[in-house]
Amino acid sequence: MKARGFTLIELVIALVVIGLAAGALYGALGALVGHSADPMIAEQANAIARAYMEEITAKPFVDPSLAATAPACAGPVEVRAQMNNICDYNGLDDVGAHDQYGQAIPALSAYEIKVSVTPNYAWQGLPPADVLRIDITVIAQATGLQTMTTAIRTRY
Repeated sequence: MKARGFTLIELVIALVVIGLAAGALYGALGALVGHSADPMIAEQANAIARAYMEEITAKPFVDPSLAATAPACAGPVEVRAQMNNICDYNGLDDVGAHDQYGQAIPALSAYEIKVSVTPNYAWQGLPPADVLRIDITVIAQATGLQTMTTAIRTRY
């Protein structure tokens, strides 16, 4: 009768193969865990961009102190808490998200928000003087991830 089983060399080889496979698996899992926050950061940046866009597009097309037919970006530029028309937001650069009154939101301090408003924008055959293009870029400072949202606002 022959003895069945593993020799010491076979056992060592099996342990080495299992160790290499486990090491590769742990390495792959480590890379996944390192990037697991990226989707949350991207969604948070999108939510910030949407909130800023809703605030901006809710404002009047022209400064309320001017006639409704005045050029879009005429009138004084206001501080954040007093911004009363879309063009007032042109050049806004917030380090950390802020509410519509200019108050910082501490939980969102790791984002930079840049706003650009382009007046006299040619779009869909409308008179350029009646069209504004609004671009909002949100940058996650920790990862460098950038999200850009664009909207077109017309005089109505």
